[in-house]
Amino acid sequence: MKAVLIKHKRLGVYHYLVFNAPSIARAAKPGQFVEIKVAGEQSPFWRRPFSICRATATTIELLVKTVGRGTQLLAQQSLGDDIDITGPFGNGFTLSGKTPRLLVGGGFGIAPLLFLLDKVKAQGRSAEVLMGGRCKKDLLLRRELRQAGATLACATEDGSFGARGLVTQVLEERLSQLKHKVIIAAAGPNPMLRAVTQIARKHAIPTEVSLEEVMACGMGVCNGCVVRVAGTYQRVCKDGPVFNAFEVEWE
Repeated sequence: MKAVLIKHKRLGVYHYLVFNAPSIARAAKPGQFVEIKVAGEQSPFWRRPFSICRATATTIELLVKTVGRGTQLLAQQSLGDDIDITGPFGNGFTLSGKTPRLLVGGGFGIAPLLFLLDKVKAQGRSAEVLMGGRCKKDLLLRRELRQAGATLACATEDGSFGARGLVTQVLEERLSQLKHKVIIAAAGPNPMLRAVTQIARKHAIPTEVSLEEVMACGMGVCNGCVVRVAGTYQRVCKDGPVFNAFEVEWE
C-alpha cells in the first residue's frame, strides 16, 4: 500500500518513522516486518525489510538505521510523502499464556521488542527488558520502553551507561535472582542470540529469538535467508524471523 509518512524523529544515525498504514497496522503482530521501497525510485531494486516497532489501529512505527542508499533515501523523505510498503510478513512472537516475559535486546534489535512489550502489558502480564550496546547511544528507545511499563536494565561495553559489559552478563545475573518462571524473547545480532540461547538452555528457560539475516524478497521466493532449524533449512522471512531458540542450529 501507499503509506503516508506522518512523523519523523532523528536519533543520531537512526530515524524513528511513523506511517499511516491502516491495513498493515491492523494485521501486524510483534516480530513481523514490512518491506519498503521509496516511491518512484528504481535503484536499489530490492525492497528493504524493517521490523515493526509499534502498531496502533491505523499506524505503524519503524526504527531505521541509515547504512546504504535505500535507507538514506527513506530517511530523506518528507512528512506527507507516500511510501510503498508491503506486509506484514513472517511469523512473530508467541503471545499466549500468562508467564511473565524477559525481553533481551541488543542495539538495533530492540525494535520488535517494544511492540511485543505493548502487547504483553495490554494482556496484563509483567515484563522486564534487558538491553545492551557498545555505548550509551546504542541503547535505543529507553524512554518509550519505560513509558510502556517495562522494568529496564542496561549494559554497555564501554561502561557509559548501566552495567559495564554485555547484556548476556546481565541476563545471567538476572536469571540467578529470579524466583518465578519466565519466557525469554530476544532480538539482536546473531552472536548475542546464540549466547542468550546457551544461557537459557542452562537455566531451562523457554526462549524465542528473532533472527537477523539479509532478506531480499521478504516472501520466501529467493531463498537468500535460509538457516538450519530443527534439522531442516528454513527461510527467515517466511518461516521466521522468530524461532524457538533451542531448535536453531547455531554455527
